[in-house]
Amino acid sequence: MHEVDRTRRVAELVKRELATIISRELNDNRINSVTITSVTVTKDLKQSVIYVCSSDKKTPSKEIEKLLNNASRFLRRSLCQQVSLRIMPTLLFKYDETIQRGIEMTALIESLNRNRDSE
Repeated sequence: MHEVDRTRRVAELVKRELATIISRELNDNRINSVTITSVTVTKDLKQSVIYVCSSDKKTPSKEIEKLLNNASRFLRRSLCQQVSLRIMPTLLFKYDETIQRGIEMTALIESLNRNRDSE
């Protein structure tokens, strides 16, 4: 139980600090609108997966994912300077499609309701 609590606390710490670092230190307009939706950390605290989404419709999700993964060593170094952890997890960024899927599902349900109401 203690191990699960620790991984959750480390994940929240990584999420909070990375959001600040990305917004302040990465000077790339393509990732200015990135939001970290969640972070998972392995039990041994050596690896983390950071799920992100973006409100920028111009930049494809794969490009955002690639840009962040290319900057992951810089972000990890910056994170080490901000946070004192004995083990700093490696950072792997993945684009979170759930918000976009939710928007699409809501639009689909609304269109079905409109079609039903018009009949």
